[in-house]
Amino acid sequence: MIWLLALLLVLLTALLAVRLGPWPLLLLLAALSGVGVVSGMRPEAAAPWLLLALGALAAPRLYLGPRRRAPKRQASREKRPTRTKTTEEVQSLSQRYEVLEKVGVGGMATVYKAKDKRTGRLVALKVPQERFVGDPRFVRRFHREAEVLAKMDHPNIVKVYDHGQVDGVHFIAMEFLDGEGLDRLIEERRLNLKQAAAILARVADALRHIHAQGIVHRDIKPGNVMVLKGALREDGVDPRGVRLMDFGIAAGKVLTRLTITGARIGTPVYMSPEQAKGQKLDHRSDIYSLGIVLYEALTGQPPFTGGYETVIHQQIFQVPTPPKQLKPEIPQALSDLALRMLEKDPSKRPGLEEVIRVLEGPWEEERGLAHPYYLLLGVEAKKGTVRFLDLEGTASRLISGIGSAKGHFPAPPLAVAADPEGGIWVAVFEHGARMLHRFSPEGELLLSAGPYGMKPGEFLFPLGLAVAGGFLFVLDGETATLSRLDLLGQYQGRFGGQGPGRGTFQDPKALVASGEYLFVLDYGNRQVQRLSLDGRYLSRYAFRRSKESEALRLLGGVGVGEERLYVYDAEAGKVRVLDLSGALLSSLSLPLLEGEDRMSLVELLPLDGILYAARRGSTRIHRLDLETGEPLPPLEVYAPVRALSLWKNPV
Repeated sequence: MIWLLALLLVLLTALLAVRLGPWPLLLLLAALSGVGVVSGMRPEAAAPWLLLALGALAAPRLYLGPRRRAPKRQASREKRPTRTKTTEEVQSLSQRYEVLEKVGVGGMATVYKAKDKRTGRLVALKVPQERFVGDPRFVRRFHREAEVLAKMDHPNIVKVYDHGQVDGVHFIAMEFLDGEGLDRLIEERRLNLKQAAAILARVADALRHIHAQGIVHRDIKPGNVMVLKGALREDGVDPRGVRLMDFGIAAGKVLTRLTITGARIGTPVYMSPEQAKGQKLDHRSDIYSLGIVLYEALTGQPPFTGGYETVIHQQIFQVPTPPKQLKPEIPQALSDLALRMLEKDPSKRPGLEEVIRVLEGPWEEERGLAHPYYLLLGVEAKKGTVRFLDLEGTASRLISGIGSAKGHFPAPPLAVAADPEGGIWVAVFEHGARMLHRFSPEGELLLSAGPYGMKPGEFLFPLGLAVAGGFLFVLDGETATLSRLDLLGQYQGRFGGQGPGRGTFQDPKALVASGEYLFVLDYGNRQVQRLSLDGRYLSRYAFRRSKESEALRLLGGVGVGEERLYVYDAEAGKVRVLDLSGALLSSLSLPLLEGEDRMSLVELLPLDGILYAARRGSTRIHRLDLETGEPLPPLEVYAPVRALSLWKNPV
């Protein structure tokens, strides 16, 4: 009976804890303990009261749970004024407009869909958020947007019908647009090149109109461009279906940076360099921002990304990757236009008349691989790990990449080579898989060979490829062997191996071929070896450190062409030009650009009187005039180079 009584008291304790809090119960616990001590109660008789004491101790925990939830209820009550304010906004605006629904909330304003009671016209009501209304500068700027737009009469600029305040609620009534933002269309990859160019041509025409009024928009970005429903066509866009919006920070033609609540005005990703630096702006700042939007519409990504300060730094100092390097199908005219619009110097940017002319086309039709020669590159990049560059450095085609799709691999190429039929051979390290792959010039994977292993026809680390005599030669860096395969990937034989030289190698690093000869950069033995196509040792090329020393200089690259051998002397930073007998013909200084390591391995490719040289890991290809030895402007690759070879057009 006493146990039942104790249980009932515990339940009562829990209920009281929720209502009264723990302190009266703690006093009760103290009283019960005192009774037990004074009365000398036996342990078995005290057990129920001990249970009651434990219940009392648990009561604070039961009590604390509801108390934790109380602030949430309080917070919800604190939010009610905002909801009430929204209701007050609607009630105030309802004197002139029938508010139908809330259609959006931006960083500074709320937009409602409404009907003008006087005209029956659908409008978008833009109402500033409450936290900004107390700033007189913001309020002035808000109404200035309406005043600026009211001056505009252009089919691609959103129309303003009215602005003012009702019972303290500020508003702008503008054209209601049923469509999607350009940002969403870009993000969802729903634009082809013709549509993107047509939309941007309309935006450029709208900018030309506002600039003629002495106004600079200052916030050109995809989110401020609306494409109306049904406006997109297969070959472009309905010229009346594009609107430039949000003139909230537009101002006079020449001005300094305006700050509100301590922040720069504008979006960093789309800021011009002069805007990012807080300098005076004119209409050319809008052209830069429009160039960023064009770049993003063409490639699917803005040229500069990262945190606020990172993007600001890039806008001021960094040259973006040409759009055609990211997507070779982009017409050269559009790629060049985007880069010219992104010139750091405002005076070098094209005018809007030229921008519109180029965007409206016609563009030169892409002719594919029309040149007789292309530089064939293996690079470290997620997309286009194998690239065709024309001899001026323009990317003409990108194939393969990092990934699991067919023709994609988990790592970038170790080596590339081309065969007489136009096939592209790529060596990629992939443990437990085939590592030699042949592609068509269009990027179709034709075959895979060379599984991982040490048996004949297998490889551990295929770091060099060369094609000669109708065969593919593969240099395995781990076994120091050369394997010969036919152009179907069938194994034909193997030679070489670890050793001190004369047909064996110590840490070989590169392989090139010309006519009847193979040349191996025998890095560990500090020499280049010449072999016949059947593996016979013929000769070697090496350089002493001095006439008095037998020590050899470290060699870091080899190339061959036109009966000449090109060897990079890493210690001197020079390319030694030899005839095949070994006679030294000349020495060329290889420039060292910022970020390059003089001791890096160098890919060397002579062609038509120019030596193309790329340090592995560098993003540039040096060019040296073989007649004068003078350096020519380097070619930008925009990705670290891993391999360099020559592709000859079989057509």
